[in-house]
Amino acid sequence: MKKSLILSFCLALFGITSAQHWTPITGTEYNMTVNGQIYIDDVLQTSTTLEIAAFCGDECRSIGLCQQFFLPTQEFIIGNLTIVSNVISGETITFRIYDHSTDQELELNCTNNITFQHNGEMGSMGNWFHFAFTTPVTPPTTNTGSGDWNDPTIWGGTEPTATANVQISTGDVTIGDNGAVEVTVASLNIASEATLTIESGSTLIVTGDMVSGSEESLVIKDGAQVINESANVKATAEKDITAYTAKDTDGWYLISSSVNEMAIAGSDFITETYDLYRYNEALPGWENYRNHYNTDFMIFENGRGYLYANSNTFSPDFKGMLNYDDVTINVTYTDSKDGLKGVNIIGNPFPHVIYKGNGGAIDNANLASGYYSLSFKGAWQACTYDDPIQPGQGILVRTSTSTNLVIEKTNAVATAESSTSKDIVGRMKLMVVGSNSDDRAFAYFSEGIGLEKVGNISESLPTLSIRNNGTDYAIAHVGEQCEEMDVIFNNSRNDDFTIEIELKDIDFEYLHLIDNATGNDIDLLIEPSYTFHATGNEIDNRFKIIFREIAGIDENYENTQFAYIAGDNLIVRGEGPLQIFDIAGRMIDTHELSGVETVRKPSQTGMYILKLNGQTQKIVVR
Repeated sequence: MKKSLILSFCLALFGITSAQHWTPITGTEYNMTVNGQIYIDDVLQTSTTLEIAAFCGDECRSIGLCQQFFLPTQEFIIGNLTIVSNVISGETITFRIYDHSTDQELELNCTNNITFQHNGEMGSMGNWFHFAFTTPVTPPTTNTGSGDWNDPTIWGGTEPTATANVQISTGDVTIGDNGAVEVTVASLNIASEATLTIESGSTLIVTGDMVSGSEESLVIKDGAQVINESANVKATAEKDITAYTAKDTDGWYLISSSVNEMAIAGSDFITETYDLYRYNEALPGWENYRNHYNTDFMIFENGRGYLYANSNTFSPDFKGMLNYDDVTINVTYTDSKDGLKGVNIIGNPFPHVIYKGNGGAIDNANLASGYYSLSFKGAWQACTYDDPIQPGQGILVRTSTSTNLVIEKTNAVATAESSTSKDIVGRMKLMVVGSNSDDRAFAYFSEGIGLEKVGNISESLPTLSIRNNGTDYAIAHVGEQCEEMDVIFNNSRNDDFTIEIELKDIDFEYLHLIDNATGNDIDLLIEPSYTFHATGNEIDNRFKIIFREIAGIDENYENTQFAYIAGDNLIVRGEGPLQIFDIAGRMIDTHELSGVETVRKPSQTGMYILKLNGQTQKIVVR
């Protein structure tokens, strides 16, 4: 009795009360007392939000307001749980738990029932009763044969849901046999004698544990994705390679391994006719594995990209343990060397898509905006934060300092360039397309680290870049005040090309492309593309783009209609002096009006401003 009084006193001082969830029966004759601690899956619970209740069948016989702290032993307990009954002994009592922090009853199995005995006492200080519970184990969803994942018949009639624990115990199962799909499961276990293949374009997401019995048990086709958080997942990740048609002219790939530090020797990539290069920024130059430059060039390093070509069309395999945690790779900047500094070839080390930029997997303030991917023909193509980096893909980046670059295991889409110092104001994308080649360049109207233009591996391919402060960029940060820029087009072939423009998050009232070779002036707001002929002997600054808001006049004018164009003339209605300004704010003509008059329109195409008696109107001459 003394012990019960002490217990009640301590609970009164240090307990945390809560409104009860269950209501026990009343008017009973008999009772017994239990003092104990709550265990879930053999783990002692210390939460003060857990309410426990005693039941006989579905009838509540007692409740213990939330678990409380017992000061004498520094423990969390349920004290003086008084269970009632109208039967003196023999009833089976079970227990349930309600969590007030989530306002829900926990779905648990009670594993420590008691038999009711009038005046019985269970549990005391130092020897508490265990209110023991276990989390129910959902039986695994197991396949019964081979076939497409979405075919219910291979699962005994019901295909797995996102909460299913899946066991592939036999045969060959394929995700994406009938088209690209996304499959999500709670856990996945693939037996060593079974095979799961994810076809190109399809995605497997495993939110819990994932086990693969062998490297051949999980096959990830080129273009497929696996998103999981488990270590030691054995897999085969394929990379599709198309043979080069002529050595050193095409057939180029930047590859990167999704598995942990696979040995190069003995791999599928080593055939009779292959080239496998890594880039050494300090040389600078490419080191071919065939030449065995260094003894440390023996594995596919996690997070590193490699240049590869082969005379065969085939699908070599990366085999091993899938990378599942953040990867750190050293990127270098050699200040003493000539030419481009800070060029590094890195790669996607994961079996799923990643992004470079704010919120993406590669987010480092020392890196230039965007990155380069490599085309089959050997062209470096500029990519931005919204371009995904595929599994097995290498990329070229530039750093402004030697550093350890962390590639985080996230497939989150980036929201902006990582090197942009403030929110991006807008972006201009330029593209040039020929009969057998293309290139692109970007201008950001913000501050940041630009991506300098690099020469293509195949030197005969045309290139497009933006010249900013004397440097040619594939991605240029030109600032908010920029109003014109030189577009550099380098080309060595006689061909017709089309240059196009796309705007993102920015609008211009005036946007013109000037072809300095022909004198053509194209209003890109009317015609967003321009086709031209190239001879292979182009002038350096073939193009200029001019984009201005109306400056030098009143930028807050109201555009009142008092003039319109009719053929080669302007028809103007009004009294007094008419002034005509070009887009730069220079007055180019003036007329004295008295009523409706015909005025010769400006001879050059473009935008003009008319002012008459305080009224202002914008016109476009085409």
